[in-house]
Amino acid sequence: MKGAKPQSNNYHKARKRLGRIHLKVQRQRKDWAIKQARNVVMSSDVVVYENLQIANMVKNHHLAKSISDAGWYQYTQWLDYYGKILDKVVVAVSPNYTSQDCSNCGHRVQKSLSTRTHSCPSCKVEICRDTNAALNILHKGLNILGIEWNKNGTSGQEESAEQSGKHGEKTTAVVDKQFDSISGLR
Repeated sequence: MKGAKPQSNNYHKARKRLGRIHLKVQRQRKDWAIKQARNVVMSSDVVVYENLQIANMVKNHHLAKSISDAGWYQYTQWLDYYGKILDKVVVAVSPNYTSQDCSNCGHRVQKSLSTRTHSCPSCKVEICRDTNAALNILHKGLNILGIEWNKNGTSGQEESAEQSGKHGEKTTAVVDKQFDSISGLR
């Protein structure tokens, strides 16, 4: 460009320094996702998570930076990867109504995002909203796999313990009822 002033050396040094910092943060995020996903998959036989539409969530400009910094998408990719490598079941379930449905009776209770407790008028249970959502996510994942939900504990494992591979599963990455994306089922 004729007449344009070239950028100073300090500008280029600062630009390269900033690029190195961004690269370091990117590598730290990837390292964290790999380590956490490996630990979760290794310590569990079944991993169930919400298949959140992260691209749509980032459109909210108030939450976009936090969502991007968390690296949710990368984390779920590593969960699926380690599920396949370690021969474990990994299931992604639809996030529809997971925090609104009661995990005890199934009654749908409308609430705003600021409401942090789940109070069901039907069965009178009162628990943390996140705990309620976690129980609903687990229930959905077990339903996809055809495993019966046991609210009272783990006593149901005794019947199926000797039947390894009873359902023929090795590893799955499933969105509710979309069985074309299952990997590892015989």
